[in-house]
Amino acid sequence: MNRRSLSRAVAALGSAVIIAGLTQTANAASADTKPTRTPETATPVDYIAYLAHQSANGAAGAGEALQAFRGLSSAAKETYLDHLNNPAALEALLQAVGEAEPDPDPETASAPVSATAAVGETKTVATTTASKTLADGDIVIETTQEATFTPDPDDIPGPTQPSGKLRRGTWESTYRVTQRIFGVPVTRLSVWVNYYTNGNKITRVNHADGGKRNFNAAVAITKSLPKAWKSGSYANGSVGWEGSIVFKDFGITIDKRQKVYANEYGFRGGYLKNI
Repeated sequence: MNRRSLSRAVAALGSAVIIAGLTQTANAASADTKPTRTPETATPVDYIAYLAHQSANGAAGAGEALQAFRGLSSAAKETYLDHLNNPAALEALLQAVGEAEPDPDPETASAPVSATAAVGETKTVATTTASKTLADGDIVIETTQEATFTPDPDDIPGPTQPSGKLRRGTWESTYRVTQRIFGVPVTRLSVWVNYYTNGNKITRVNHADGGKRNFNAAVAITKSLPKAWKSGSYANGSVGWEGSIVFKDFGITIDKRQKVYANEYGFRGGYLKNI
């Protein structure tokens, strides 16, 4: 077994252990012993008030989460809040996110599909989504890769050339991880890199950045300074996520690196892993 195959086998084994552990903790949460809830998640009414406050203060995605949570059944709302407050489930969930999408081989990474973009228009030309389920399907971890294209003013519309290389212009590749509980978007972490290609190769990496949406009141996450660089034929961007789970008598430190990369053919990928 070569090094790459061994790494994948270890990652798969780790994910299997995490999923098994999360299933056990979810089952335990449904027994007599219930997780201790934070004030913001003590009852569905409290959590609705928390989301409404977030939405009123301009938190992106809070209105969507509020509407989705309100649409759940009474029983699902209670289970949802238990998942948010279960320390073991939270720890397993964070670890599972780290294993959600290992760094793919460049030669097998996703390439943009054919599409057109008018001069002066920025258009999403490729979106690829994968997901995995935990806790008997209650929790879904969704990974998304996305590419946008803004052609140069004198470029022929369209993102690819006969050579298969990207059209001349500005590109942005994004790698995003979203945690959903009963379909409600709870936590979303994104990183993107913006770069320019002359139709033959990437000549400039402009910048990188990241963003988060977090509606788990027990989790505090902060972003480190983003990094952007060119390595070989690839544009790369990364951010670090740091924080902790604010839970009574229980502490989990969050220290993760999220990366996205793409080359002149549009092959792209990303990962979110422990540092």
